[in-house]
Amino acid sequence: MLAAQADGHDIKTVESLASPAGELNPLQAAFKDAHALQCGFCTPGMLMTLTAFLRDNPKPDEPEIREAISANLCRCTGYQHIVHAVQIAGGTRAAGDDK
Repeated sequence: MLAAQADGHDIKTVESLASPAGELNPLQAAFKDAHALQCGFCTPGMLMTLTAFLRDNPKPDEPEIREAISANLCRCTGYQHIVHAVQIAGGTRAAGDDK
């Protein structure tokens, strides 16, 4: 969308996800804990997409997560760590569970 089309709308950016003190939100922390980011190119889009997704579907299964991120391209992680991070943030998988 063009910037002019956003006039009068509330815009959220990846920077708005952390607390004002800089504390990561649960999804950001899960990305860090699960090594779900490499170069960082896709990370803002993934985080914003998945923030909305988890708001609407707080306990997703793996196929639902993969569908949610299907429009975001990542060239570094192979997606498995991203899926794991969403499972951590959604409470369907523990941070140390690599199974």
